[in-house]
Amino acid sequence: MMEAMFQPGGVYTKCGVLLEDLTPEGQGQTDLFAVPDPKAPALLAAMDGLNDRFGRNTVILAAQGCGARSFDTKRSQKSPAWTTRIGEIPIAT
Repeated sequence: MMEAMFQPGGVYTKCGVLLEDLTPEGQGQTDLFAVPDPKAPALLAAMDGLNDRFGRNTVILAAQGCGARSFDTKRSQKSPAWTTRIGEIPIAT
């Protein structure tokens, strides 16, 4: 495929898509103490149906967050950078 697409003098960038940890439905690793919810598959199917009918992300899980910055890093939870920034090494006085 690359030979068919190659153009001399062109600029190319390497990219890829990774599909990791793909498992058959119902065979994923769960929490040792998790209790499977028998209603979960029906609930997710209902959510998929609503999103198909009314548009993507019409109904979402609360854990997804909402808004443009819903996946931002929480700066208040940032760990110290002692091993990567010399200015953050603690000084004993």
